[in-house]
Amino acid sequence: MEKLLHYVWKHKIFPLEMLRTTSGQPVEVIDPGLPNMNAGPDFFNAKLKIEGTLWVGNVEIHRQASDWFRHGHDRDKSYDTVILHVVGVSDCEVYRTNGELIPQLLLP
Repeated sequence: MEKLLHYVWKHKIFPLEMLRTTSGQPVEVIDPGLPNMNAGPDFFNAKLKIEGTLWVGNVEIHRQASDWFRHGHDRDKSYDTVILHVVGVSDCEVYRTNGELIPQLLLP
């Protein structure tokens, strides 16, 4: 499932309706970023508009949102640059090491 989400994100194969975060903020994917084959977030230098604000940063993808905690990203500062968490199942919210909420996009 996670490999499928990577493929969908990389090739921008999204639903026709407006994308929204799990909290309802509109999301526009300008550039999905470059796939990372090493340790760290899954995509580098993505360009997104979230609620009209342009963000440039990294994207992390998981099958379930709770994988963020299972993989220890909540304690790893290299994931503090994540601007969007893309998930197949949204079973929790995720946070940076400083406690800041990361916007989450559900792609079932």
